[in-house]
Amino acid sequence: MINDLAFLYLDLPKFNTTPDLVKRLEKIVDENSFDDKFRNCRHIPIHVSGGDTLENEQEPIWSKESEQLPEIVDYIKKYVQPWAPKLGRIVVISTLPGEKNPTHIDCSRETFDTNTHHKFRVVIRGQTNNLYFNGPDETYHIKENLLQQPFMMNGAWPHTMVNLDKTIKFTLAMGSPWDVDKNNLQYDKLILKSLAKYKSSYIGKSMMKMPTNIDKYFSK
Repeated sequence: MINDLAFLYLDLPKFNTTPDLVKRLEKIVDENSFDDKFRNCRHIPIHVSGGDTLENEQEPIWSKESEQLPEIVDYIKKYVQPWAPKLGRIVVISTLPGEKNPTHIDCSRETFDTNTHHKFRVVIRGQTNNLYFNGPDETYHIKENLLQQPFMMNGAWPHTMVNLDKTIKFTLAMGSPWDVDKNNLQYDKLILKSLAKYKSSYIGKSMMKMPTNIDKYFSK
């Protein structure tokens, strides 16, 4: 089931989004975030190499921006680190109203067939079900819209997001270099508990068909 997972809400506490947090995020986006042209969005660095780039291969550290967002750091330390002791890169993705994260794959072509590519996400503000996976002739949509509920998705499947809200969408996201460790019993336990609780939300790769030409979806 771990290898088949494409989307699943996690049996973790909802993230408590407050107006004050949103106000701080909006300010940081304007003053100190960096552009992701490939995904048509901006990133607020939380736990990244040097706090200013996703390409720098130095050991990830907590960014200066994270000091202004203690509730995000606290949530990660309390609810993510127990099953991901060595955190990956963490950012808050910001997508403007009416904008689209075009269809893309969140891994390299070289690692596409080798790693699990599970990506932790929680939408701090906005909708979850405006994310969908792509097939050759159809799209596969999230079945439930559970606000501020963390979820795990497979970044190696082509996916798209359209922000139809009138406000910036903020999504807390963790990805590479974290990936599923075969000996990670804490993660296995979390996924099994989550499947039991949120079975109706589950989407497996075996339930979808992969587009035929995927090379255009990888970051150049």
